[in-house]
Amino acid sequence: MMNRTITKFKVFLSLEKEEAWLNRKLDEGLQLFDITGSGIFYHFKKVSNIDKVIQFDYRKFTNKEDFTEYLQFMTDAGWEHIFGRYDSGQQYFISDRSQNLQLFSDIPSLIEREKRIRKGVFGSLSFLVPIYIGLFMSSTDLSVLWQPQKEFLTPGLWEKTGSEFWRAFFFEFPFAFMRILGHLIVPIILIFILVIFLNSYWRIKRYEKLTE
Repeated sequence: MMNRTITKFKVFLSLEKEEAWLNRKLDEGLQLFDITGSGIFYHFKKVSNIDKVIQFDYRKFTNKEDFTEYLQFMTDAGWEHIFGRYDSGQQYFISDRSQNLQLFSDIPSLIEREKRIRKGVFGSLSFLVPIYIGLFMSSTDLSVLWQPQKEFLTPGLWEKTGSEFWRAFFFEFPFAFMRILGHLIVPIILIFILVIFLNSYWRIKRYEKLTE
């Protein structure tokens, strides 16, 4: 019989909060084993041994050989890799709490991790912005923010009244919502990435103050 798995939808703008949340779920007997949907669907398996701790690093590799060597190094240091691809950036590790291991035991190493995160996010921004400007700007109608009724295509919808209007409105709403989201999805992603970039920048500033 297969072990039951549980999926949670979650969006994080702070990597520290993500790590804290994953460890709270671990205390509840749920251990992360996969993340899908561009990092918003977290998949957990039920475990009996909760005396563990999850921490993450941020590293991208240009080839799988270097990634394999990195994982072997982390394994030798007492960490089990539970999620992350060679090109994904975030690498999630777990170890027994009794070993009292720390992936980053000093401020300089934390700062270096944040710089890697910032570099990775900047790479995503530099990739997405030209695509948005070149391919999506001409077809993105931001006027739907103040004129959402344009995406309701049912003929004569706004002339209807009473229950007839509400039946037609609620029938059309899911389709209109998806059309509106289609216009806004790229700007939303860009804003999301920018916020992560700024969060990383301020964390570096905070760590640097601790070394003064």
